[in-house]
Amino acid sequence: MLKFAKWVCVAISFPIAASSVEWFESNTPLTQAHQYLLEDDLDAMFSSIVEVHQQDDSRSTQEHLNKLLLHSLQVDCGKGLDNKRLPEWISSASIRRTNVQSPGRDIHNITVSIEATKDIENIVFKRWVDKPVSTDSEFAVNESQVNDSKKVVYQKRYNLNSRALMGLYRVDVTAVDQETWSSWVVFADSKAKQVVRWQSKDQWAVEKNALLNDNCPLPSLSVALYDYIDGKYNEVWSRSYESDYPTSFNPSNIAPDRYVLAVSMTNQRWQGQVLIEQSQIISKTYDVSLEE
Repeated sequence: MLKFAKWVCVAISFPIAASSVEWFESNTPLTQAHQYLLEDDLDAMFSSIVEVHQQDDSRSTQEHLNKLLLHSLQVDCGKGLDNKRLPEWISSASIRRTNVQSPGRDIHNITVSIEATKDIENIVFKRWVDKPVSTDSEFAVNESQVNDSKKVVYQKRYNLNSRALMGLYRVDVTAVDQETWSSWVVFADSKAKQVVRWQSKDQWAVEKNALLNDNCPLPSLSVALYDYIDGKYNEVWSRSYESDYPTSFNPSNIAPDRYVLAVSMTNQRWQGQVLIEQSQIISKTYDVSLEE
């Protein structure tokens, strides 16, 4: 009964004309991807999706694969898509697509974050086939102290001219000792389930576009205040929420000045052990007066 229900769902999501019956019965990476999904073999399904992307980059095929990938996320939010574990020297890996919306301007970027116990020499993120996502990139190392141990996160941020396209990408990480780790990454194209928009100077609304996936982490809302000194933005206040989202900002103990107020909503899924994030940030100037 379970497989039959899945078949009905897939058939509805991907209608096949009578003339295409022979196509579906053929043994190709695309038909195999469908079959693996029916069999709950998400790792094999993902491998087939990667193979199809490598063979056919047409828009229609990419849209087909996009629907298939989104459907598979209902099973476990993507945790079963890749059974390969991270190497011992990488504690965590995440890839975030960000859209910053400020008055009159939209900014897009991709940030790859690697928490590692080895020194990292470089992080490279490319679109298939061997296409740099951007020539404008920044590499940074962030250190913090967590429970008497040092946490080191290496980040590569790519500044884009437009929104990152769905499709096949590859991440390559090289340590100083030349040990490497790499993985295929498939970006899906889907509307964020929850977004934020401004309502007034210090108030915003959280809009729900779709039902949340119970297998995925709850969308995270963050509120931050920045000042601008010597050409750099410095965070002076921030809070994050996974439920009971606030819809207004009430400053306390904030010195009178002109700041930037940023509100972000981040939706998350997995690709095996790699966290895939989609973040929307709305920002505007915010003046704190003596009366406040």
